[in-house]
Amino acid sequence: MRLSPLRLASIGLAFASALASAADRPNILWITCEDTSPLLGAYGDTFAVTPRLDAFARESVRYTQAFAYTGVCAPSRSCLLTGVYPLRLGSHHMRSTTRLPAGIKGFPEYLRAAGYYASNNVKEDYNFATPRGTWDESSNRGHWRVCAPPWRRRCEPRATSVCSPNARCTPGPPAAHPTRWPRTRA
Repeated sequence: MRLSPLRLASIGLAFASALASAADRPNILWITCEDTSPLLGAYGDTFAVTPRLDAFARESVRYTQAFAYTGVCAPSRSCLLTGVYPLRLGSHHMRSTTRLPAGIKGFPEYLRAAGYYASNNVKEDYNFATPRGTWDESSNRGHWRVCAPPWRRRCEPRATSVCSPNARCTPGPPAAHPTRWPRTRA
């Protein structure tokens, strides 16, 4: 059975509301990597060397039944953010500048309403202007280390990838394979 993005978002919202009533809410770290497919050791890829992500995946919830609505990054991000098919939103075509219909919110707004601090590390590009109130912080400062206590445990940093879906990247110096994280953050 395939889960549509809308159903997946509904499940996520139900999960978020259940968390809101919990006395001790868990930390949520949602890592979104672009253009990687399942090219990670945690998903069985033997070429990829990803020991930290593999260790993190062993202690976390790892999704094994997922799909992307489209093979293009920005429409996929708009779908992940809202749970609505990009074709329905008007965000399907790259560099579109659609407006979100009234009543459509991104999942970070629901997390924020539940008391979480939702941060995003820079990249938005949803093919629509990011509505105010989506993120508490969306910049290169969007990291859990900059949150003031007691919010520190509730941030949601985001990681990115520099490889395309069909690329087989090999380890190299940081200059050859830049990331959004400074070298001091291993």
